[in-house]
Amino acid sequence: MAFDTTALPLGDLTAFAAANGLTYAASAAAPGHGGALFEFLQGGAVSHRFASTTPPLLEVGTITGTVGGSQVRQSGSWTVTTTYGTTSVRSFGYLAMQLVRAVPHMVLDAKSNGSSIPMPIAGGQSLSLEGDFDRHFRLYCPTGYERDALYIFTPDLMALLVDESAAFDVEIVDDMLFVYSNQPFNPADVALWDRLGRIRDLVGAKTLTQTDYYSDERVADRAANQVAEDGRRLRMGFLPTLTTGVKIGIAAAVVAFVGIFVTIFVMVYSIVFSS
Repeated sequence: MAFDTTALPLGDLTAFAAANGLTYAASAAAPGHGGALFEFLQGGAVSHRFASTTPPLLEVGTITGTVGGSQVRQSGSWTVTTTYGTTSVRSFGYLAMQLVRAVPHMVLDAKSNGSSIPMPIAGGQSLSLEGDFDRHFRLYCPTGYERDALYIFTPDLMALLVDESAAFDVEIVDDMLFVYSNQPFNPADVALWDRLGRIRDLVGAKTLTQTDYYSDERVADRAANQVAEDGRRLRMGFLPTLTTGVKIGIAAAVVAFVGIFVTIFVMVYSIVFSS
C-alpha cells in the first residue's frame, strides 16, 4: 500500500506521519540497530525520523555521523580496531524493516552509487548470483553461508531488487532489513516516498516471505531464532588507510620483534657451539 502523501505539499510532516501510522521526530538519537550505519558511524544522530507506532518496526530517516577515525568493534572473540587516515562527516538516508526470523549478515553493495557503506568487509566473502544481478550489486555473505544466501536471494527477489532498489545499498542482519542511500532523504519529497513505498511493498514483502521460515541449521533449536556465531556478522577487513602514527607503530613493532628473534638466535647459537 502506497504512502498517503496528501500532507507533504503543505509541509506538514507530522500530519503525513499520522496519516500513515507513523510518529515523526525532527531529531532523535541514533537507534541501536545492528546495521552498518548504526554500528560504524561515530557520533551518529538521526534527523526526520519516521517510525511505525505498532510492530513490526518500519523506520525511515537520515543518519549523520563521522566516517573514519579510530573505531573499535567486537567480532566474535576478537576485538577489531579500524583506523582511517582521514575522517569526514556523512549523511545517509535509510529505510529499516523488521523481519520475523534472525538471518545471517548479508550486504548488497550497489555498483551504481560507489561503495557507500562505511564498513570494511574482508575479502573472500563475495558470492556471484545468476543472470545480470552481479552487474547491479556485489553480494557479501559469511563464509559457509553461501547456500543460505541462495535460499534467501531467489530469482524473483533479485529481480525486484534490481527494478526497485538498484540505486541503494541493502543489508540484512539480525532480524532487520535495511535499505541505504548515500544521500540524505528529503522528507517532503513525494517521489521519494512513492519509491520507498514500492520498496517496502515489493522488496520488503518478498524478503519477509523468503526469510519467514529461515532457520540456521547450525543452531540445534529452531525456536531459539538465532544465527550461529560465524554467521552473525561478516568478517571485517584490514585497515583501508593507516595513519602515520599507526604505520610508525607497526614498523617499530616489527623491528622490535626481529631484534628479539635475532637475540634469541645468537644466544642459542653461542650455547650450542660453545659446548
